[in-house]
Amino acid sequence: MHDKILSCSGCLSGAAAAAFTDTDGDARGGARLGGSRECGEVAKGTPPSITVPSKYIPEEKPQNRILRCAVDSLYLSYQGELSNEVDDRLEDRKKSAQSNEDEEQSIAQIVIADRLFNVAAHGAGRFRYVISDDRFRIQISRGTRLPLAYAKISSEYLTFVPIPQIESELRIIVNSLGIVHDEPKVSRADVCVDFIPGIPMDDFNVRQWVTRARKKAAYWTSGDRFTGWAIGSGGAIQSRTYDKFLEIIEESNKVYLFKVWEAFGWQPGDPLWRHEFQAANTALRELGIATVPQLLDNLGGLWNYLTSDWLRLTEMGNDSNKSRWKTHPLWSDIQSAIWTPTPQLALERVRSTNLPQDERIIPGGLGYISSFMAREGITDWGEGLGTFLHFASTFFDQQGISLAAQVEGKARLKGRKFNTINNRIKLDAQHAKKSAAAYQRAKDGDYGDA
Repeated sequence: MHDKILSCSGCLSGAAAAAFTDTDGDARGGARLGGSRECGEVAKGTPPSITVPSKYIPEEKPQNRILRCAVDSLYLSYQGELSNEVDDRLEDRKKSAQSNEDEEQSIAQIVIADRLFNVAAHGAGRFRYVISDDRFRIQISRGTRLPLAYAKISSEYLTFVPIPQIESELRIIVNSLGIVHDEPKVSRADVCVDFIPGIPMDDFNVRQWVTRARKKAAYWTSGDRFTGWAIGSGGAIQSRTYDKFLEIIEESNKVYLFKVWEAFGWQPGDPLWRHEFQAANTALRELGIATVPQLLDNLGGLWNYLTSDWLRLTEMGNDSNKSRWKTHPLWSDIQSAIWTPTPQLALERVRSTNLPQDERIIPGGLGYISSFMAREGITDWGEGLGTFLHFASTFFDQQGISLAAQVEGKARLKGRKFNTINNRIKLDAQHAKKSAAAYQRAKDGDYGDA
């Protein structure tokens, strides 16, 4: 089950999904990268409420609004060789990450091209190392059979920063790992449109999806709320149409998109759906797309192929040849997206969606303190907080560690996880000082006992 199609509500358990198999086969056919129309608002209708099921949208005439089109995910690979010095540093940090001690784990970090990365305790597949921050997740290999680096760019960074600028920044980082032989290759690209539907999204029959893919699946929550369609799962090209608003609330927590949508005319209370295609490198190569410039130059043609040749939503017809069925008006609007550069929204600060939000931290912290106060029969805030800190200090003193040291250690460990605290500043400064001294001794001809 794909992670972007919600399969249940609340704790996301007890899903009900209906899967279908298409008989059209999976023949790819010739790639045709043609043009398309302007991406923007198609029509304005009465904004439906997100709290009301889509089948009850109060529209006299169904109208759909296309808000934006975007590259939502981008994976790049770089051929090259890892330097021995970086290899040694990564191996050292990886061992720290595998430690059972919080203090040792907290220094599993590395600074590359002036950026602080968290080093994972384990690799990924045949890639020995994985480093990440709020913008990039980079898998790094030691050998020559794999790419030196396989990098995923965060969707939030792609939302606010032009792709050429992102790739230039990423190239500097990868070049700092070792020797890079060629320009990066696009290993995967996800392209999408976000739209406000003017029609019920659960009224379509499975046969209305005319596609080259073999698999089709529809998903509902355990409360019978329709959440979307997945087509072509596991293939070189995959398609997802899903309730993006619900996905943010239930799963991804990408609340920054609310501000983005508002800039394009969305209002709180409107439903928001996304149609998205995932194209792997094999499909992209067949379409003549290998590099970042080729991707950017052919986004319109890629979208036209995906929405015209590979998949169409149609109106039910009587013709036995479904390719002659009329394109559904909603799909015509989705096809209308054109992939020309659009003004970038102001970037306030790109921060990981994994960072805990105030809505989670503050009530949680107050919940524990208020429970302690209730246990002790205290209602005065000042007295309760002071007593709590006294009890906490005594508790950790009995374990041979101060409260301050315990809190600082946990903060450093979390800072490593969130890439917000560099715990290696002193260690790296000491290492740099020793390296400089060793270099000077070698320069002066002092080789020690050797």
